[in-house]
Amino acid sequence: MTDELTDKQSAVLDVIERHWRAQGVAPSVAEIATRLGLQKSTTHEHLMALKRKGALVHIEGQGRSWRPTTVVSGEAERRIPIVGDVAAGAPLLAQENIEGWVTVAGVREGQAVFALRVRGDSMTGAGILDGDLAIIRQQHTADDGEIVLALVDEEGATIKRWRHHGPTVTLQPENPAHAPVTLPIERVQVQGKVIGLRRDYP
Repeated sequence: MTDELTDKQSAVLDVIERHWRAQGVAPSVAEIATRLGLQKSTTHEHLMALKRKGALVHIEGQGRSWRPTTVVSGEAERRIPIVGDVAAGAPLLAQENIEGWVTVAGVREGQAVFALRVRGDSMTGAGILDGDLAIIRQQHTADDGEIVLALVDEEGATIKRWRHHGPTVTLQPENPAHAPVTLPIERVQVQGKVIGLRRDYP
């Protein structure tokens, strides 16, 4: 950054950076103005000055696209929900399923991501241990060989490697003590792809 920031510009930048860390998206101009007790027009002037000074990037004509240059490629730290057991047919991110929150990095803007506590040892060969938090990107398709969260018969959620064979799918464990399960594909719904892990050490 070639030019020093004024106190007001620093305050605007701080609001945006805090909002990015918490939400993974920029606050609106109105939200920034309200937070700092400024007029929207004055706030916009500060934003444009921050852009000129290299502290922010912005896509013209697109709302909430002010991004600190410390955020790379639209990625930021975000708070994501830790969800509990999945009830039959209920959305994974339903409010009543949320047990807590965890902050993760590398989540792109607009992605639906959540964490799920792993129970059991069927995926130890893939480095997924009992008690880990699996970080899951919500999606409803998977490529062969990916590790997914699958819902069987709309009631039992499990983390397994996805093996697709025409009209059937095999949910493949990564532990020889557990047998793979092969089912008609219509009985299995992909709920998300495992994209990371969080482990607490004693």
